[in-house]
Amino acid sequence: MHKFLNRVFDFFEIHLACWIFILMLISVSIEVFARYVLNSPTPKFFELSIYCFVWTIYLGATLAKRYNLHIRFDILYRHLPPKGQLLIDIIFDLLLAVVMLVLLLPCIEYTAWNYRIKASALRIPWTYLLVCFPLFIGLTLIHCIRDIVYNVRRMLGKATEREEVLPWL
Repeated sequence: MHKFLNRVFDFFEIHLACWIFILMLISVSIEVFARYVLNSPTPKFFELSIYCFVWTIYLGATLAKRYNLHIRFDILYRHLPPKGQLLIDIIFDLLLAVVMLVLLLPCIEYTAWNYRIKASALRIPWTYLLVCFPLFIGLTLIHCIRDIVYNVRRMLGKATEREEVLPWL
């Protein structure tokens, strides 16, 4: 089950994010060429690049949470003993998980409701843009729960250091 979940996370946070990023680069390049060389902007590629940018940000944020690479203010944190650091990590992950739980259902409802609204240039439902938000919330919630369980086990002395290899190393 652990390998299956890692493959699911890899699909969304690495593979899908990379393909969307590549699509964003292509659409921005086409838009820049059309706007500045052909002197004829293309609203469809501009809109596509914005959608891809939003997706890339939210999938990248879940990847950063997965590997605990978000920027932190850790001047005091570094001076705490290891158990104090674990307690701080557990508290912040609990707070983030509560926020994500509160946001999840309204976000899903809002995303489903926006199916009626079409994008101005691409004429596709806004749901395809907005589905990245519930996906972000769900993946972040899973990573928070995983980190809470892991840190509680470490605090109780029942877990060792994780040896996850960053995919880009």
